[in-house]
Amino acid sequence: MAHALNNPLVHSARAALVLAVLVTLTSCASSSTGSMRVASDAEATRNYDLAVAEYTKLVRSKPTDRNAQQGLERAKLRAAQDHFTRARRFAATGKLEDALVEYQLAAELNPSDGDINLELQDTRRQLRAKIAIREEGKTRLESLIAQSLDAPLPGATLPTGLKLPDSLIFRDAGSRDVYSAIGKFTNLSVLFDPTFRDQPMSIDLRGVSLEEALAAVSSTTRNFWRATSANTITVIPDTAAKRREYEEELVRTFYLSNADLKETIDMLRIVVDARRLSSITATNAITIKDTPERIAAAGKIIMAIDKARPEVIIDVELLEVNRTHMHEYGLQIASQGSAPSGLNGQVDINQEGGISLRSLTNLTQADVLLTNLPSLYYRLLKNDGATRILANPQLRTSEGIPAQARFGERVPVPVTTFAPIAAGGVQSQPITSFNYEPIGVNIDITPRTHHDDAVTLTLKVELSAISGTGFGGLPTFGSRSINTVIRLKDGETNMLAGLIKDEERSSLASIPGLGNIPVIGRLFGYNKKETLETDIILTLTPRIVRVLNLTAEDLQPFRMGREGGAPITDIAPLPIPLPQRPPGGDEAGAAPGLSLTFPSLPAGPAAPVRAPTPVKPKG
Repeated sequence: MAHALNNPLVHSARAALVLAVLVTLTSCASSSTGSMRVASDAEATRNYDLAVAEYTKLVRSKPTDRNAQQGLERAKLRAAQDHFTRARRFAATGKLEDALVEYQLAAELNPSDGDINLELQDTRRQLRAKIAIREEGKTRLESLIAQSLDAPLPGATLPTGLKLPDSLIFRDAGSRDVYSAIGKFTNLSVLFDPTFRDQPMSIDLRGVSLEEALAAVSSTTRNFWRATSANTITVIPDTAAKRREYEEELVRTFYLSNADLKETIDMLRIVVDARRLSSITATNAITIKDTPERIAAAGKIIMAIDKARPEVIIDVELLEVNRTHMHEYGLQIASQGSAPSGLNGQVDINQEGGISLRSLTNLTQADVLLTNLPSLYYRLLKNDGATRILANPQLRTSEGIPAQARFGERVPVPVTTFAPIAAGGVQSQPITSFNYEPIGVNIDITPRTHHDDAVTLTLKVELSAISGTGFGGLPTFGSRSINTVIRLKDGETNMLAGLIKDEERSSLASIPGLGNIPVIGRLFGYNKKETLETDIILTLTPRIVRVLNLTAEDLQPFRMGREGGAPITDIAPLPIPLPQRPPGGDEAGAAPGLSLTFPSLPAGPAAPVRAPTPVKPKG
């Protein structure tokens, strides 16, 4: 043994080991020094992003280094200011997307700066307003569909944009004369059905459009009209038989781009009362056969509802915070392999000078070493765990569409059922199948946007893991879940926490006999008590990337007419009260070119004349 200790190879091995340790320590120190130098140089050259990265590495490697911590905070502030300046330059030149990226970087580096947060919110509002504006660069198919919806229905149509003069007032005039006067002022030929009945009426048509005038006169006299050519209309009594006689039908196909096919068909059947329609699933289209009025109403409704859904990007960050409290106290019993350095538990009989048999009879206390006895030392230890990110996805989804994220694996679980061996026999044949249970992190989020730039999130988060084994070695599962509905502003971050799981473990190792002494017995043993607390923290940040593209036409109502299918016009005002009769004669204020006889009127203002309430014909 002594010869082995004096061997030059052994000394060389020890020297090499010491040299390797010194080289490792020196390389670590030089690595830290090099990172500090790189960070300082980057900060001096105003490359603050590189400085933040290098200081972050230093803080991670040496959490107690005050210089690295101060340098990191200083570099973050300067980098945030640098990105803030760039963002303002981009915003001034109209590059809102680039400005938004710079503002977000600045906010992450310095989240407590109020100016940065205000500019970030303002830029997001400007981007949403820009997205909401109708884009001119439509595809050829989109332009074609838009033109077809705006185009008039095939067949005879009346000229548009025609208005009656401001002096057209009728008092107790025949309805035939009123229709004829309207036709004269608009260059239309007015024909009458053989069953048309002339009846007196009083109405004020000053400055109204052609469609409004025809609708007002027809509803007052219980008639309807049809355009038989480009410049000719026919006035017909409003009865069921006459409507069936003059009613014409059209067939039109509407191609949907965003709306649901089944929901659209149900709406048209309820709102427009369209009965003859069919869906084409392959092309997502609807074909309707109905009157021109109903088809025109269906086109307006489809144009208003066939919009792309708003879209939202949801930044999800799922953190697991583990906090471990471990207390160890008492006397630790060390085995032979864990004896203190220098106490190797061996008797060396081959050292220089040797130990002869005679010298064993003259052993003193200094020559005796007792091994395999407990080495006694007192230890008190307490440490805390850290935080780790379980998942950090960015989920983009449309309104009302669930976004799902699955992180984990599926564990097979055997399930045994019993079936009869033969038909009608006893169920004694076992059949084993496997169900695969998902474990890990499961996230389901369904967004809904609001008109005030708020987002409602229907959230379901489940964390599951194998917690142990049960009967027959089958796995047991532990799970924690969140089910909630929250409403956030665009860009607002919400934190959900409180899914705490506690585990406590205790162990005791003591010297036989001494560990059983009351009160002080635990001091003669090794006591270990460990408490593990696990908390799940979930942060959600919704960001609206597309809004509902509504136009003013989509919000305007339109008149569809009565059950019989009167012509569609804009909402017309009620008949205007007649003014006082002019003193110059009965003809003043009447339509020129018409011989209208006015009865004697009492002095003073004339009472308002309203059209009689239409009566729906029977049959």
